[in-house]
Amino acid sequence: MGDNRSTYCKRKNKYTWLIILSIFSALLFSYNNVVSQDIHFSQYMNSPQNLNPALTAYSRSSYRLTLNSRSQWASVTVPYQNISASFEAKIIKRKKQRNYLGLGVIFNKDQAGDSKFGTIQAGLSASFVKALKRNGNNVISIGVQSSYFQRSIDYSQLYFQDNWNGISSSPSSGSTENFSVDSYSFFDISAGAHWFVQANKKLKFNTGISVWHINMPQQTLMSNDARLNIKSQIYSEALINTDRPFDIIPSIMYSIQGPYQEFLLGVKFYSKFHENKKNYFALTYGIYGRSKDALILYLGMDYKNLKFAATYDFNLSSLSIASNAMGGTELSIQWLIFKNQKSKKISPTPCPIF
Repeated sequence: MGDNRSTYCKRKNKYTWLIILSIFSALLFSYNNVVSQDIHFSQYMNSPQNLNPALTAYSRSSYRLTLNSRSQWASVTVPYQNISASFEAKIIKRKKQRNYLGLGVIFNKDQAGDSKFGTIQAGLSASFVKALKRNGNNVISIGVQSSYFQRSIDYSQLYFQDNWNGISSSPSSGSTENFSVDSYSFFDISAGAHWFVQANKKLKFNTGISVWHINMPQQTLMSNDARLNIKSQIYSEALINTDRPFDIIPSIMYSIQGPYQEFLLGVKFYSKFHENKKNYFALTYGIYGRSKDALILYLGMDYKNLKFAATYDFNLSSLSIASNAMGGTELSIQWLIFKNQKSKKISPTPCPIF
C-alpha cells in the first residue's frame, strides 16, 4: 500500500506541475490579438455581474456586495477610470427542489480622456440556479440582465482649428464647431449560462458563457446608424486541491466583440492559514496574461466574510514605449453576508450551497 500511495502522489504532483507549465507556456505564445471595446476587468471572476448574468447571487452567502475600481494609462494621458458596484440576494430558495432564484443590481461608471467621455450603466439581473444532483456537486445556472446606459462627452474641453490664434490655443468653448448631441441613452439586454461540477475531492470546475448587447442598441453621437456589436464571452476556472500548503486555481477567459478580441489566461495559488469560521484567513497570489496587452500580477486576501484583491497590469503592447510598461491598477472587495452563520463556509471558487 505504501508504494502504491507514493506512486499515486508522484503521478498527481507530476500532472499538477504539467498543468502549471502548460499555462505559462500559453502565456508566452498568446500575444496575438487586440483587446475588446467594452469595459473589462483583469479580475473578471471578482466582478460576477460584469462577467455573466448567470452568476447573480451565485454564492454560498445569502447576500453579496461587490465593489471594483480600475485606473489605467495614467502614465500616458488622462487616465481611464472605471468603478463598479453590485449587490445580489437569494430571494426564493427551495431546499427540496435544490434550486433558488437570485436577484441583483449593478452600477458601472467609466470616464476617459480630456473630453471626459463617459458611460453610466444601471442594471437589474436575475438568475435561476438548479442542482442536477442532490449532493450539490453538479449545478447549472441561467441569467438575464437588463440595463440602462447613458453616455456623454464634454466638447468644451476639446481643441479645434479655430481655437488657435497663431500663438496659443484654448479649449473649444469659443469654437464655431456645432455639435447637436453631447449625450444619449439606450437600453441593453444580456444573458448567460454557468455550470459547476465537483468531479472528486481534489477537483472543482466552473465554466460559463455570456452574450451581451443582444438587442444591438444604437450608440452614436452622430445621426448615422452605429449599433453596438454583440459581445460573447466564454470562461473556465478550476480548483485543484494538492498535498502542498496551497490549492491551484487556473482560469481562462475569451471575449469577442465585432473585430475586437480579448484573451486572458493565468493561474492563482490559494493558501489557507486559519480555516476556522471565526478567524478564517487565506492569501491568493498569481499571474495572468492578456494577449498582446499586459502581464498581470494578482494578490488577494480572504478574512472572515471579506475578500480583498489587487492587481497591476504591466503594459506589453506597442504603447509600452510611451507608457514605460506601466498599465493599470485594479482593486476589488466582496462582502459575503450569511443569514444563518452556522451554514457559513468560505470557498475560493463560486459555488452555491442549498
